[in-house]
Amino acid sequence: MMLKDLEKEIWSKESHEGKKLGNHIEECKKLTDEFIKFYNLTKYKEFVGILCYYHDLGKLKAEWSVKNRNNPPHSPLSFLTLYNKDKEKLEKYPPLGLFILKHHGILTRIEDGDILRIRNEAREKEKEQIDYDLGNWRRNLYSYISKLDITSKVDLADTYGLFKFADILSANNLANYRISNPNKNVEDLRLWILRKIQKKGLETRNKDLQRQLSLSKVKEHLLIRAPTGWGKTAASLSYAVVKGSRIIYVLPTITSIKSFYDDLCTFFGKENVGEFFYYADVEAVRKEESDLRELMFSSYFAQPVIITTLDQLLLTFLQVGKYFLKRPHLRNSVIILDEIHTFSQNMLYILSYFLEKFSEIYNLKLCIMSATFPSVLKDHFENLLEKVEKLWLNEEFKNRRRVMFRLEEKDIFDVVEEIVEIYRASRKPFRMAIVCNTVEKAQKVFEKLQDLLSELDLKLNVELLHSRFVYKHRCEKEDRINKWIREKKSFILVATQVIEVSLDISFDFMVTECAPLEALVQRFGRINRYGNKAEMVNAWVTFPSEINVRDAYPYGKKDVGDTWNLLKKLEGNNLKDEFQLIEEYDKVAGLSRVKQREIYNLLEEWSENTCFLYSWRVDDEFAQRLFKFREEFTRLAIPSIYRDHVESLYEKMKRETSYIQRRKLFAEIKEYTVPIPIWMIKRTTAEEGLSFSIIDVLYDKTYGVKRKGLK
Repeated sequence: MMLKDLEKEIWSKESHEGKKLGNHIEECKKLTDEFIKFYNLTKYKEFVGILCYYHDLGKLKAEWSVKNRNNPPHSPLSFLTLYNKDKEKLEKYPPLGLFILKHHGILTRIEDGDILRIRNEAREKEKEQIDYDLGNWRRNLYSYISKLDITSKVDLADTYGLFKFADILSANNLANYRISNPNKNVEDLRLWILRKIQKKGLETRNKDLQRQLSLSKVKEHLLIRAPTGWGKTAASLSYAVVKGSRIIYVLPTITSIKSFYDDLCTFFGKENVGEFFYYADVEAVRKEESDLRELMFSSYFAQPVIITTLDQLLLTFLQVGKYFLKRPHLRNSVIILDEIHTFSQNMLYILSYFLEKFSEIYNLKLCIMSATFPSVLKDHFENLLEKVEKLWLNEEFKNRRRVMFRLEEKDIFDVVEEIVEIYRASRKPFRMAIVCNTVEKAQKVFEKLQDLLSELDLKLNVELLHSRFVYKHRCEKEDRINKWIREKKSFILVATQVIEVSLDISFDFMVTECAPLEALVQRFGRINRYGNKAEMVNAWVTFPSEINVRDAYPYGKKDVGDTWNLLKKLEGNNLKDEFQLIEEYDKVAGLSRVKQREIYNLLEEWSENTCFLYSWRVDDEFAQRLFKFREEFTRLAIPSIYRDHVESLYEKMKRETSYIQRRKLFAEIKEYTVPIPIWMIKRTTAEEGLSFSIIDVLYDKTYGVKRKGLK
């Protein structure tokens, strides 16, 4: 490639199918200029202009063609072209070379192999000089980055991310894409809320509605403690829509995202709402989305409203993988953190570290909500965020007693017959929940329930739900439950803790094993959600017998015992209102400052390694120390019963040439994954290249992963 013929070659060779390299460069520059203007990063206009021009010039080498299935790497020659044609720009902006070399992967540091690949593109007589110059450039690059403050490093990485977003859009013939914020106001929200209330057949509480809408006037960060069913969603949206900013809604579970996504689409419009979580591609395939383009926008947090999980937000801040495609779109956003009480302390402290670093840089506004929101958590966020307004609806709790419970000093397994009698005698439709503390217990109770119904020749709607189903079957179960709800049918749901923050169901009756108070408060919040006062018992609490003999139990014996003794004082009419439960929870809630210091120290080590710029790999020993926040040590795996089917899909995926079709096939494979506790994994195998191990465990679609002893 001759430099004097560069412009001519740019407009004669295709960089992407049906598109000349010159067109691609122009589209990249136009889109990137729009993006940096939107995010107030125009100080990098010259920088990204050079990056847009040079990043793909290596495609001009004779061996490279859009018709080839496998092309040689072009980034080293792109770098060399910049070096030969605009060396002074490379000296002025050393990161240009880094970004050109890495623009088809993650942002790792420059390695000797990168230098060698550039050298191999040079003419023989130039190689000695290039070796010398590249050594100087690498030293200058690290010196340049080390002198930047955190804000400058973040701005630089985000500018690169916006360039890469533009590069991808142009490559996919989406150059007409325009970045935007939600276009709704408080009056739009009021009308939407009224339609929702009418559709559910509920009474409009004008006082509550006015209070929710009044939050649009709040300028600072906002903390909300309000009962379940009061309208925290409406309150948070009122706070957010008037800000004219992107909205990032963070929910605790995948199940809650799926139902909430459909809800928000009716307000903002489907084209403006994205959902992103680990199984988002599976959901896209289930919805028969043809080209997965919407998934691309969601996975980059690029839509005006994004619904995601906390782990996806944390992985973005931790700079895992191609984080730079997502993180820029957090700028000037409103982040709504729902069900904050469900965050483990480790997750809370990782989040807090990054909010401390990024709130000012990104001009973030936080709305943090919980039905329990203990004082220790409130104090934590007040200290962290400084300027905070609070909406603490203690009176709403005092005006409600939606649950009246009775203690049963039996194991939940021993009251199944009585549960069936309550169900049979109830007025229909009737929704009942049986909540167990462990998967094994839920499976045994469900098995006994099934046997009893068979003996009595009763055909009832019953379902088992816990965390150890493959994603495909869990979705089928949730769809079945939601269908029963829509059709106003009666049913019994046997479940574990997943019920605390997942399906949006109001149960008429619940039987639950005793657990720490914070868990019970969440479970009680699923009963009589839209009522005010329970006049008769609508919940039983049983004592888990195995807590006295089982070593590995999710809750401490003392915690459960203390809760049981407290419940004795509040049984029946002794519980006057829900605020009593909130006050008692407030007394026992706590945060570990020792744990906070440990995590902050690890994150300071992380910041030294990544410089708030380089991508972070999660497969090293240090990552495992930090990722202890995944406290229920599980691994995604595929039960061996699906080995043949999954391996067939994988072989088909390896032969497929279309990226979209490969992505769809991989999503089909993911449907058969299940989180398996580490202690259950005895034997594993893995097809070379397949991301998941195949585990020899007992599995069926009714019970999920099970231990020996069940049918």
